[in-house]
Amino acid sequence: MGFPRLKPALLLVMLSVTGLASAAGKCDRVIATGAADNPPFLWRDPQHPERLIGANADLLRQITDAIDLKLEILYTGDADKALDEVRSGRVDILAGAPLTIERLQELDFVHPAVAELETLPWVRRDHVWFYGTREDLVGRAGAYVSSARFGSEFDAFARDSLRLQSASNLTQALQSVLVGESDYVLHERYSAIVQADTLGLLDDLQPLDPPVLSQGLHLAVSHDSACNDAWLRGQLALKMTQLRAAGVPHALLMKNIDLWKSQQLAPASTGQD
Repeated sequence: MGFPRLKPALLLVMLSVTGLASAAGKCDRVIATGAADNPPFLWRDPQHPERLIGANADLLRQITDAIDLKLEILYTGDADKALDEVRSGRVDILAGAPLTIERLQELDFVHPAVAELETLPWVRRDHVWFYGTREDLVGRAGAYVSSARFGSEFDAFARDSLRLQSASNLTQALQSVLVGESDYVLHERYSAIVQADTLGLLDDLQPLDPPVLSQGLHLAVSHDSACNDAWLRGQLALKMTQLRAAGVPHALLMKNIDLWKSQQLAPASTGQD
């Protein structure tokens, strides 16, 4: 028994519907999170502490708006807790993740990167010394924030060659340089700028180039996210490429450096209108 032949017009409609179905993603809403203490990239919204704001949040929202996806960017804790939520699939997207071999087993990284995380030595402006490579740090006293992650290769170099003392936070590390306890602090460029500027110390400090370490900071989708499909990954990569070419990520970093500073200078809310 033969099958009836479809009229060309009906066949075209059916193919069009099928094409639309395969092009659209399987979710109309995604949830993102990230390290909540990493301005200007991400931090908690003072007005809505359950949410995250910052350059990465702004960038991801531009992308999801362009592809007609609803987005929530939620506070889930520090960097380790945020990773756990994304790794489990309870949250779809990590809005800022350095690419590592270990993380590739759990996350699909969006290319290109949002930004390059450049770790530099920060020194007193009135005590700048010769620096050309990381070997020039050998023999000098250094400091770093205990929560910082440099990667296994640099960790091995530091363990074998550098004199590094950990600090509980960046303020403590920077103070150790200003009072002469350390010759330098190793820290990422943009987060050091916002912290030093907020403390009124930016004019007293000088970053030394080139960076000792550079890592791409990416958007990343959980392998276990119900929304992770080829359409979503492709759209994220396409929009990220377009925005990088237009210089949008850098502009958002500059905007959010100013926003963070203005929030730190604003008087504390009394909770009254």
